[in-house]
Amino acid sequence: MSKKPIPVILQLSLIGILIVIVSLIIQIWIPQIKISRNWIAILILLYLFTLIVIRLLKKYIHNKISYFANAFMLVNFGKLILFSAIIVIYSIFNGDDAISFTITFFLYYLMFTAFEVVSLLKIQKKM
Repeated sequence: MSKKPIPVILQLSLIGILIVIVSLIIQIWIPQIKISRNWIAILILLYLFTLIVIRLLKKYIHNKISYFANAFMLVNFGKLILFSAIIVIYSIFNGDDAISFTITFFLYYLMFTAFEVVSLLKIQKKM
């Protein structure tokens, strides 16, 4: 019997739920570790961006590898600029939460980016 692959959106949602659970556990039981008070907004933003990026780059995997590489680099450069601007603007207006916001954003970003890369590699292997 062949296994049906789990859709990317379901996998991404499971990652998001896992992050929510871990964040809540840390926030409730380990309050010494400061998580940004806006961690839900960070999570939603990164979830949506990861979903959009995977869908966008999935189209370019079918083309030549140079098209995919260019699209991948352009998308990640755009994300870097946008996310840096978000962190800087947030830090200007919320100085008391700036460090925890930046650390929380960075950790969530790493988790979602790892998922994005693994998902794109799986999609590429199917080709």
